[in-house]
Amino acid sequence: MKRNYIYLALAACLLTACKDTPQQAKEGLMIADVAAAMDNLSPLQLSELGSTVRYVPLETTDSCLIGRDPMVTVLENLILIYSGKDCFCFDKATGKFVAQIGHPGEDPQAYSDAEPYYNPYDKLIYFVREPNKLQKYDTAGRYIGELSLATMPPMPSPFVFSDSLVLGYYANMAQQDIAGRVLATFDGQGNLQDTVAGILPSLPPMNVNDIASISVKRLGTPVFIYTRFQDGTASGNILNCPVLWTCDGQIRFKEQFIDTVYTVEGNRLRPALAFHTGKWHLGAEAQHETSGTRDKLLPVTVLETPEKVFFQCAQGLYENIPTMLNGIYDKQTGSTHMASTADGLTDDVNGFLPFMPQTCTLQGAFAGILPAEDVEEWMAGHPEAKNNSALAPLAGVKAEDNPVVVIVESGL
Repeated sequence: MKRNYIYLALAACLLTACKDTPQQAKEGLMIADVAAAMDNLSPLQLSELGSTVRYVPLETTDSCLIGRDPMVTVLENLILIYSGKDCFCFDKATGKFVAQIGHPGEDPQAYSDAEPYYNPYDKLIYFVREPNKLQKYDTAGRYIGELSLATMPPMPSPFVFSDSLVLGYYANMAQQDIAGRVLATFDGQGNLQDTVAGILPSLPPMNVNDIASISVKRLGTPVFIYTRFQDGTASGNILNCPVLWTCDGQIRFKEQFIDTVYTVEGNRLRPALAFHTGKWHLGAEAQHETSGTRDKLLPVTVLETPEKVFFQCAQGLYENIPTMLNGIYDKQTGSTHMASTADGLTDDVNGFLPFMPQTCTLQGAFAGILPAEDVEEWMAGHPEAKNNSALAPLAGVKAEDNPVVVIVESGL
């Protein structure tokens, strides 16, 4: 979580959602028919995402011990893992440790947050340094310099890159005036080039004394913050889910409580992918009113490649334990397939542990992480797995080791 819980809660006050109505696919607009898929739930298979699976055990040494709840970014030849305050780089083919990238602290080369943003154009890794800088490192861990952004507080985050431009998202966590902008584009020198107006209304000023209580729920990787206020009202906010990403050279944008993914074109947003949830639609009023939301669905996580879209919906967001549903939208066929389980996709390729996508790559692959203890336990119960060339690299994994990265590709 990048901000403290107070700021996170303050951000949850006047968000709205676009209305979900039945619509016909228009030219250039993809429709994921969640409503129809909900009438035919069945287990998802790993082969629906790709036919080739690689398992990469990450080297374990005192120099690269990975902490709890790691996140992964897969590059063309490298793997970045960040957890807590650390970001490590590993070789994609062998899993060998390459370097620690950056470090937290107050010195001139330190970052404020360990989440890396890879720029495929200059091949550098960027980190946020509050209040208005990005620290730049190469993949060998060498400090390259800083980029000062011409931005007012709060600092935008996350970031994506387009040629010589840097695009950042303003979540407005600190409740400050950001002039109605939700996205901002900067050039390679950090000068502001353009802004995009928000889909959601700006948040009003708030005071910490307005908060009566805060509760936190995990929705897999995303986190749901539920805030009750002294005046009896309540509001929700979802964090740690994809907001900005690139696919096929296009920049995509999706905000929480919005059921449409947009393509960013200059200072405009063009609808690219809509989730039609029909009778399960969670309306804008559900941001503040919890009644009548038990069976409603909210698209939360979206991972997009040129061929497929993996997504997750939360059902019963305000229940004690919301139900997470996984879905796959096939761009070629236009089909949508969903399953009522958050355990992951059944591995019908190698018969291994279920696969849960955590990220996708610019090259069109999906990737996830398996804890080493789960791998060791499964391998011990399946001694025949050592004869499977895909699983053989896992034979030496021990419970205390770094996790295993799973990469699923189309094989085309």
